Amino acid sequence: MQALSLLIKPASGNCNMRCEYCFYNDVSESRETKNRGRMTEETLEILVKKVLSEVTGWCSFGFQGGEPMLMGLPFYEKLIELQKKYNVHNIPIENSIQTNGTLMTDEWAQFFAKNRFLVGLSIDGNQKTHDSLRLDASGFGTFDKCLSAAEVLTRNGTDFNILSVVTKPFAADPDSVYDFYKKYDFHFIQFIACMDNLNEPHGVNPYSLDGETYGKFLSRIFDLWYEDFIIGDYYSIRQFDNYVRMLMGEAPDNCAMTGNCQSYPVVEADGSVYPCDFYALDEYKIGDVRKGSFYEMLNSEESFRFMELSGFIHDKCKTCDYGFICRGGCRRDREPVTNDVPSLNCYCEAYLQFFEHCLPRMADIAKKMPRRT
Repeated sequence: MQALSLLIKPASGNCNMRCEYCFYNDVSESRETKNRGRMTEETLEILVKKVLSEVTGWCSFGFQGGEPMLMGLPFYEKLIELQKKYNVHNIPIENSIQTNGTLMTDEWAQFFAKNRFLVGLSIDGNQKTHDSLRLDASGFGTFDKCLSAAEVLTRNGTDFNILSVVTKPFAADPDSVYDFYKKYDFHFIQFIACMDNLNEPHGVNPYSLDGETYGKFLSRIFDLWYEDFIIGDYYSIRQFDNYVRMLMGEAPDNCAMTGNCQSYPVVEADGSVYPCDFYALDEYKIGDVRKGSFYEMLNSEESFRFMELSGFIHDKCKTCDYGFICRGGCRRDREPVTNDVPSLNCYCEAYLQFFEHCLPRMADIAKKMPRRT
């Protein structure tokens, strides 16, 4: 294989926080074995050795949870040791980790900086919003700890971005959200729309978004972002960056924007492999790192069936003026699937509102951006 991106859950669903909207807790509850424990060094070595024996061009290891820092620093020191040992094709390797930040110390931050990890730090806006949603195991808000983590990362020169889950309360005040990023000089931001639980209608979860609220949120954030962009004060908001890139004829780096699911294997703590973070369920399992190659798993009947279903185009999308850039959205937002037919994206109304409001200005930015060579 030329390239491979992996998402690894070394601590499975184990976490020292109890976020109200946690989608992976819901995923875990839907499996026969909810928690897969913690990844052993033996499994880690098998994983690294197998990946680096198969990939000849480039690969990335992304760590997520649960809370991946619960594994302890020696686990990641071992990762670097194994990557150096088994990089037989001498390929570029990228490492990243998504964390709630509550365990961050100077020692961790220095390790991440030295080994060029990109850190995704989860903070949901200002203290009031964050502390109402992101609680520790004792039920207390974690805003101060997360903000402290950002300070530690900055002090140690560690590359990091901010990950914010867009819930209904978060989306209610976009001006406050944007002011928060500017106040703390957070220039790299990723929004993640709050997900409904599996097997429940959209909107039942009190934190999930309705189309109108989400559309207004995206539109207002874009207005504020555009004002800063025009005066040269650039903030990287991944969603907007990707849309501009697509208008330039380039591919998005977010799989939800491609129009169909790609090969983005998820490795659980016990070595089980799934085709997507959102579908780490028993019925979607495509293999095990101990029993087969990644080439075999990604080209299995189970993997192709998962990807094929995501390519379905809804009748409304076929005639939509924005279908070329929306592309139907993430498959998880098109649940439920009935008789192998995905539903219309639950955020369709939001994207219609957003593109109508913002697309001309995005297109204007795309015209002025230099093309990559």
